[in-house]
Amino acid sequence: MAYGVMFKNNADVVTLDSEFSRLVVLEKGTWNGTGAGVFVPFSKTITTDEPPLVFVRPDQSNVFCLCLIRGSSGAWTGFSFVGTVGQATSGKWFAAAFKAAPTAKFGFRIWDGASNLLFDSGTPCAQFTRTITSWTYLGATQTSQGVYKLVWTTTFSLVVGDYMLLNNIAMDVAGSTSRQGNMYAEWQYQNDRLLIYAIGVDLQTTLYTPVVFAKPVI
Repeated sequence: MAYGVMFKNNADVVTLDSEFSRLVVLEKGTWNGTGAGVFVPFSKTITTDEPPLVFVRPDQSNVFCLCLIRGSSGAWTGFSFVGTVGQATSGKWFAAAFKAAPTAKFGFRIWDGASNLLFDSGTPCAQFTRTITSWTYLGATQTSQGVYKLVWTTTFSLVVGDYMLLNNIAMDVAGSTSRQGNMYAEWQYQNDRLLIYAIGVDLQTTLYTPVVFAKPVI
């Protein structure tokens, strides 16, 4: 940068500067509900143009499907998902974006050259920890509706405390022709693994959707 402020850590890695935004935690909390469906409202509307990045970490083995970031551009109100019917669900979550919020009464702020707020010391940051892009296909079964459920897994430990990005699980999986399949994520604490399902008619056995993880910076 020609001018501004820059912070580096002991490994000479830039951790904060006046050119680029950090991933900032805008909302966080817990949820409790049933597998029939959970809606988690934000305490205040999130005003980003794009949907905020919602990260979740369940307290118990859990399925996430039919995931939605609720609201519209500039007015995001919460998120929802469906789990396993008849099974209780609970956990922790946070919503983040590359946009700081002016919350601190005392502290430190950084703006870029266009007067956009990049950092506020009263707003915690988050950092990406892992991205899974390589999947092992476990096979397919036919459901009672006549469609197919394809299953993948990967070498991954759930006990490290990471939160999973829900936005990618909300996306459909493209089929071979024109049909699409819904995507599901299942946390299996008992087997210490993550499973991804896709349910549809003409789905491929190769999964390309990445699953992303992050942690709040305390």
